[in-house]
Amino acid sequence: MPKVSAFTVAGLDLWFNSNDHWPPHFHAEKLGEWEVRVKFLESSDNMIETRWSMKQNRPNRSDLKQLKKLANANRTELLDEWEAKVNF
Repeated sequence: MPKVSAFTVAGLDLWFNSNDHWPPHFHAEKLGEWEVRVKFLESSDNMIETRWSMKQNRPNRSDLKQLKKLANANRTELLDEWEAKVNF
């Protein structure tokens, strides 16, 4: 699983699955608590898709807000990484 290098978020793992699918996205996980898919070319309202979460440990607004902000600010770099790191 290639790591996202366009940016980092403290406490979260960010990666691309090397054999993934459209639309372009990366995964973000707070270890043992939750995982989301970040569809970085989508609007902020449709960008985050929760893959799984422990009921008591749902992604908090602060983490999601930061992911959306950084994804929006780094769309070009993320798309370049997606094209280089994902074999769809």
